[in-house]
Amino acid sequence: MAQNAARVPDIERQIAIKENQISILLGRAPGAIVRGARLTDLAAPPEVPPGLPSALLERRPDVRQAEDAARAANAGIGITKGSFLPRIGLSALLGAVSPRLEDITSSRAGLWSVGTQITGPVFQAGGLRGQYREAEEIWQEARLRYERTALNAFGEVANALVTRQKLAEMRTQQEHAVRAYDDALKVSTERYTAGKAAYFEVLQVQQQLYPAEVALAHTRRDELEAFVQLYKALGGGWNLSDEEWIRGASK
Repeated sequence: MAQNAARVPDIERQIAIKENQISILLGRAPGAIVRGARLTDLAAPPEVPPGLPSALLERRPDVRQAEDAARAANAGIGITKGSFLPRIGLSALLGAVSPRLEDITSSRAGLWSVGTQITGPVFQAGGLRGQYREAEEIWQEARLRYERTALNAFGEVANALVTRQKLAEMRTQQEHAVRAYDDALKVSTERYTAGKAAYFEVLQVQQQLYPAEVALAHTRRDELEAFVQLYKALGGGWNLSDEEWIRGASK
């Protein structure tokens, strides 16, 4: 028990540092953050809908910047192309990674082969011809930069979806374990109260219950962080259009 109690000061230190960081991020002096509900009382994160369109990634600042640079270089050699980003579904049923997204992130070549099958994007533009070699080299550099940026965006979404899915599975199993230990603690306490067991039996169950509760709390925290990472990877949520999101953010 003393070993567990010794962890409390370090946890309180981490909490204070994180609250100071949040306060500074909000433009306030370092200080405590007013708390609301406990972690276990918070509403469950929203379910990730199937078929999230890859067009959501076009809201990401890095993708927009790379696409603008590619379009500018593309215009310099006189070739006109439509949308650059391959059009696929990012998520499958229950928020899992879609098969097409898995194909994209499994290999670098897969991104453009999938993309060309679906939309024939700029990356399959064979035989680029321009009057100036310099303009063509600028285009090639911009194209490669966009490929790398888009692939990174797809990878971040895939990682976030997998992390969310697996953490949800972990949380389910850990909840079962906590309930089982909690039931065992109640039984052992009743046995001790009735004089049918020594208090050592109660302590043994408590020593099993505590780490299970800590692990569950960490998984719940990680699950919430995974949704934040997915939101970030998508360049925003999945329920609002760009216009609605910008209008809401300006209020």
